Amino acid sequence: MSTPTAGPDQPVDTASHANAAASTGSGSTRKLSTFLKISIILLAALTVASISLLFIGDFQGKFERVFATFFVFAVFVGLTALDTRRELKSEWYAPVALIANSYILALLLIVTWMTPYDPFGLGWALLWKGIVVVGVTRLVLLCCQGLLSMSEGKAESIGRFSFVTSMLAVLSGILFTAPIAIETFNITIPELYWKIAVATLILTALGLAITLLLRWFYGAPDRESARAAADARRAMMPAPYRGQAPIGQPATPQPPFVQNPQAQAPAPAPASASAPAPAPQTKQGPLLPWPTFIDGRPIPARPDGQPDFSVPGAPLPPQ
Repeated sequence: MSTPTAGPDQPVDTASHANAAASTGSGSTRKLSTFLKISIILLAALTVASISLLFIGDFQGKFERVFATFFVFAVFVGLTALDTRRELKSEWYAPVALIANSYILALLLIVTWMTPYDPFGLGWALLWKGIVVVGVTRLVLLCCQGLLSMSEGKAESIGRFSFVTSMLAVLSGILFTAPIAIETFNITIPELYWKIAVATLILTALGLAITLLLRWFYGAPDRESARAAADARRAMMPAPYRGQAPIGQPATPQPPFVQNPQAQAPAPAPASASAPAPAPQTKQGPLLPWPTFIDGRPIPARPDGQPDFSVPGAPLPPQ
């Protein structure tokens, strides 16, 4: 059976063939990242672990537990997809995010299948525990990302305090979320444990405060240079008015109001003894006359020192 060939009156659609070949080639050359591979492996391993918990834990409340399991998997997939997009921003983010997502998945699976059955409060207990675990873990991850990003390109002392504070934040997150799964095994958390957790949290706050102070101290030259650049740009901007008519004093008649006196000024007359002195000059150009009413009174000024053209009887602003 022969393949049909294009005749002289049948043009060959080379563009469609090229697009198909390009799409096929791009799909075949695209490879999974290491982050995504490890995430899939951990997801499969924790799924097997959840099946073992099915035989160990309480099977009452099947509907709530199965629904919560699917919800936990969905959260893991969503967080992994989000972290995959942000993987290339820094070298350390991928492994830390992978550990955080695996911790969330493992802890919530234990909570889902080991929480004692309660006919009225099982679903609510799984919900608030899941929210606390996910919220605290992701908050710790964002804190670590902010601290380590803050220290990039800065002094070595900022990097050290950022790293130590990040480790304390991770330890605090674990200490405050691990009891949610530990209590499902009917283990009572001693008071000393919570004292250590609170002490770790206070040390984290101390490290964060010191890091921010060091960041502010070493960032002073950058702020000064940015302020100097802003002042230079502001000085180069033309200001139409740099003075205000004296309050309570009658103003003398002013020459016609112009926006650009250099462009519209007439040719200079021959100098004479009675000729008025030229207008004072500044780096930003000549001082323009203050606008007045028809009777010669100066118009009032706005809070920023510029003429208020909105009052009745005021002249039109320059165009």
